Amino acid sequence: MTRIEQRPADPPVVVRRAPGVGTLVAATAAVASVVLAVALWFGGGTDREQILGLPDGGAFTAWALPVARALSYVGAVLTVGWTVAAAFLLPGLDRLVGPAGYRLMRRASWTAALWLAATLVALPLTASSLLGNPVDQVTAVTVLSLAMSVSQGQGLVIAAAMIAVVLAATRWAITRTGAAVTALLAVAATLPVVLTGHSAGSGNHAIAVSSVGVHTAAAALWVGGLAALLTLPGTRDLPRAARRYSTMALWCFVLMGLSGIANTVIRLYRPDELWSTRYGVLVLVKSVVLVALGAFGAAHRRRTLPRLAAGGAGAFRRLAAVEILVLAGIVAVGVAMSRAPSPVTVDPAEPDVYTELLGFPLPAAPTVARLLGQPVPDAYFLLIAVIGGGLYLAGVRRLRRTGRVWPPARTLCFLAGMLVLVAATCLGFARYAAVTHAHHIAQHLALLVVVPLLVGGGAPGALAGATLRSGPTPDLHGALEWWETLRRSGPARGLGHPVTAVVAFVACLYLPYFAPVLSWLMQRHVGHLGMLTAFLLAGGAVTTVLRHRPRRVGGIVLALNTAALLLFALLVRRSDRLRSGEWFDLVRTDWAPVTSVDHGYAAWTALVAAVVLVAAGLARLGRGAAAPTDGGRGGASGADERG
Repeated sequence: MTRIEQRPADPPVVVRRAPGVGTLVAATAAVASVVLAVALWFGGGTDREQILGLPDGGAFTAWALPVARALSYVGAVLTVGWTVAAAFLLPGLDRLVGPAGYRLMRRASWTAALWLAATLVALPLTASSLLGNPVDQVTAVTVLSLAMSVSQGQGLVIAAAMIAVVLAATRWAITRTGAAVTALLAVAATLPVVLTGHSAGSGNHAIAVSSVGVHTAAAALWVGGLAALLTLPGTRDLPRAARRYSTMALWCFVLMGLSGIANTVIRLYRPDELWSTRYGVLVLVKSVVLVALGAFGAAHRRRTLPRLAAGGAGAFRRLAAVEILVLAGIVAVGVAMSRAPSPVTVDPAEPDVYTELLGFPLPAAPTVARLLGQPVPDAYFLLIAVIGGGLYLAGVRRLRRTGRVWPPARTLCFLAGMLVLVAATCLGFARYAAVTHAHHIAQHLALLVVVPLLVGGGAPGALAGATLRSGPTPDLHGALEWWETLRRSGPARGLGHPVTAVVAFVACLYLPYFAPVLSWLMQRHVGHLGMLTAFLLAGGAVTTVLRHRPRRVGGIVLALNTAALLLFALLVRRSDRLRSGEWFDLVRTDWAPVTSVDHGYAAWTALVAAVVLVAAGLARLGRGAAAPTDGGRGGASGADERG
């Protein structure tokens, strides 16, 4: 008989698991709800008469509208976070997103549906709030009128349309490129509502609108990215995703801090209002919490990321869970502040109609000192210049560390382009561009001709191809792979097409002045930003053709655009009344020249731009068009051919 020895049972294995997703969601919702209610009560966000002096829309509207906005923001940040993680933080399968990324994209479809529903619900609630009528008295006709004629309603409708596209894309996109486009569109969809709120109608809206847009986008990326990490299926991909997210979170922290300071300076005109007003106290609370979040980020980089790389995910998840609760609180405070009245709604210095239209009082007669001084900083263009210049210099430094030389003339050319961009959009010159035809056309031609030629002369594409790094593994795209994807994409190829270069150049040159669109664009800062961006892109298309197309094609594009500039100068000189004059009649100053003289100055500016375009174009064509490039890792030796 065989004897069977019975071994003692192994002790049970204790597996420590992070708090479940359901528990985390419930805790986050509870924190956000409590903080939102307290901040609304403390800041006066539910007191309708305190905000606008209009009849009260009712208690339901006073509380339901902030809740709808909060739910909309929850849907927005989760959609942004999950799509960004699927596209940029997680590994893929060749051109497709990986299994984890696919699951996050499908999750994002549900949060996008929540986002869309909350945005649509906010339409009648916004109508009730603006009109001071109870929501049950708001009709479909009222909502339609709000959506068509009021900026807040227009922002909600535009956002809803963009969210609907995001919702469809999260269900259909399975490629990395599709996920990336969906993520970028989701970030963009967070902006229409905030860009038509408090800031768009206030003085100093050049910095107010742009800074609040930067603040919102950075917050969505920060909060959403962290939420994506906490809800990531499994832990295998978590270390690499967390390392990438850490870099993104640092940038978001800096952008949120700077944009928050800008918004505070605009709304609080005296330092003592930080502690003597309820709105200022909310600003202080939000600032303290933001600093605490920075400390969380530092702890992640020093402690939990190394432990995570070694296989210990528990510490990271616990700290990230606490961080997400704090972020939920700061988001709730931000929602409450959007409803709370600031101490003053207009600059007490000169509260007039011109300040409401321009964002600043009418300037005095122009001098060199006033054109270069009296800045009107715009966060949008400042970010383009600072980040663009910083990345360019970082690329040059990285190239030199490898022993390769980058021509100093190219660096000076690129930085000069960034300086001209800042001078045309952020210095005193931008004030005068808003009140006279001559300065306005000079600003537009600087962005259409001068800035693109200088930036193109710096060959940023060649520098990017020589210095950007590949991903750590083949299944995880790095900056170089995304750069190559962008360079070969349909929009990039379309921007560099000769027909696009001519059509865009002519359209940007003629439409603002000979079609009834300038007044509408100038009265909406977002429209103004879009117009100036279109000028930069059109000029970039021309520069791309001159640098990368055969000499014959470049010569034809140069000739057609030069002819368009010369004809434009002639038409402006001989025109007694441009359609753009409707705007300049609204903001006409005592020192403004008579129409014929103003048009004469503008015509001479166009002639100078034509000379600059011809000279730079011929110089480039004389060197020969650049040969097609494969993105180039060959270094600076081939920069002239790949510029």
